[in-house]
Order: sequence, then structure tokens, then C-alpha cells
Amino acid sequence: MANISPSDESQGTYWCLGDTAGVNLRTADLDDLPGILQIEDDCFGAERFNANTVQAFLEREDTIVIVATLDEDVVGAAMCIYSPDVREGRIASIAVLRRLRGQGIGARLLEECERRFLSEGLERFTLEVEIGNEPAISLYLTRGYEIKGMIRGYYSGNRDAYHMEKSADQGKEGIRILPS
Repeated sequence: MANISPSDESQGTYWCLGDTAGVNLRTADLDDLPGILQIEDDCFGAERFNANTVQAFLEREDTIVIVATLDEDVVGAAMCIYSPDVREGRIASIAVLRRLRGQGIGARLLEECERRFLSEGLERFTLEVEIGNEPAISLYLTRGYEIKGMIRGYYSGNRDAYHMEKSADQGKEGIRILPS
């Protein structure tokens, strides 16, 4: 999903070479649920993940939830699910509060998702993105994702999505695996 349930409004810029000083990334826990829900509401409106869905992401063993924090406030989040059996990781959502977009936070969340996928031994990363979400598509293309197909009517309002994929071998030299 990775923009993933966009509203009809312009999504704004997701990435740049801007400064993300002061923004920290960490694994989310249940205490982050209210902050993640605020981001879901800010970014996706009626198409946001509900509290039960976000809680399931936080509790399941086959998921990764990462938050970006600024002064202890959750300002961005990424939710992923993976299958070791098929060696695939799927980015279900990457979102940054609208007021903080364009500072590279989304790009850092994407990089951290990929780093975690690699640490799990995954070989393929996938996501879906609304075809009108040019900033997100640009980010994914510059990070080695390829458009593999289009899914008609994926989002409400009969909006289409691109299915995008990346092999773990693509751009591997640009991903740093650091100890947890």
C-alpha cells in the first residue's frame, strides 16, 4: 500500500535531500497507537487504518512497525508485513504528518523498512501506490522499485494503484545493515 490509502487531496512531497535532524526512528509499541492513528487520520482521512488494524500490526510477529519521532512526538510511521516462507516483505503504509513532509522522513522510513526486510532474509519488497501520487512514486522509483502492474479500482472512488516491486539485490550497496 505505501501511500497507501490516499485521500483525494494532493499528497504533497514525500522526500527531498532536506535535513531530518532531530528525527529519530524506532520500533513502535502499543504506546504509539494514538500517535500512529493521528498520522493515519492526517494522511488518509476516511481511508485510514482503524485502531484494530494498527493494533494488529503492532502485536503480530510477522509485522514491522516503525515510527519517526521528533521531540518524543510521533510524526511518521511505516507498517510492513512479511513472509519468511516466500521471502517477501510488503510495505502496507508509509506516512508522514503533512506539516513535516519534504524533509526526508518518508525516505528514511522506507530505508529502515528495507533494512529490516534484509535482516529477515527477505528477497523481494512490494507495495501499492495510488497512480496519482507522484511524489511517492518518484521516491520509490529513485529507490529502485519498478512498476510491475496496475490494479484497477484499488482505492475508494475507483482510483487505481500501481503495484511496485524491488529485489533485495537492487540498490543493495545503498542500504546499510546496522546492528539493532
